Amino acid sequence: MIGNKLEQDIIKVFEENLTETFSINSISKRLKKSYPNINKKSHFLLKEGILGKIDIGKSYQCFLNLNNDKARIFLAIIELNKRDNLLTKNSKFNGIILELFQLGKKFNIETVIMHKKNLIFICHESSKKQDILEHTFLTQEFNIVFLNRHQFQEQFLNNLDLQRYHYILLNTENYVNIISELNDRLITKKLIGQKGQL
Repeated sequence: MIGNKLEQDIIKVFEENLTETFSINSISKRLKKSYPNINKKSHFLLKEGILGKIDIGKSYQCFLNLNNDKARIFLAIIELNKRDNLLTKNSKFNGIILELFQLGKKFNIETVIMHKKNLIFICHESSKKQDILEHTFLTQEFNIVFLNRHQFQEQFLNNLDLQRYHYILLNTENYVNIISELNDRLITKKLIGQKGQL
């Protein structure tokens, strides 16, 4: 069975910083769980291809393999849980999500990400920006940013703050697909040890 609480906790370690790799020992320490349990579960996730590994001498570092369907499902579950926690803490977001859903029916919006006081709309057609702005009251509470898929990927890849502190308010599956397209570049960043900007 895939998707139990411990597996989700392990994946969440990677979700919080997709440009990092972790040893099984460091995962165990971050989660404050016993090494044997984390080791067993991590090996299962490696066997399933959900985690990948980079050999470093006689040891290795693990990373989230976004080329794997199960890893993408885990990532979507974590994002949905984050959004649900936000809704539980602040019910005003129910109305915001409803408004975004209505906008998504009228316009070709791939996904909407909230980062701080920004709502980042990922859209195919930049020509629809003004139309979207005319159909929403969200500009009263948020700075609305329009990006295409490629622009968002570049922002995401180079901004640890965006990677860690965001909420997906519309179309989680599309968000996961957009991030999954970065898998090879994320692995490259891991290998050369680059850090994103804060």
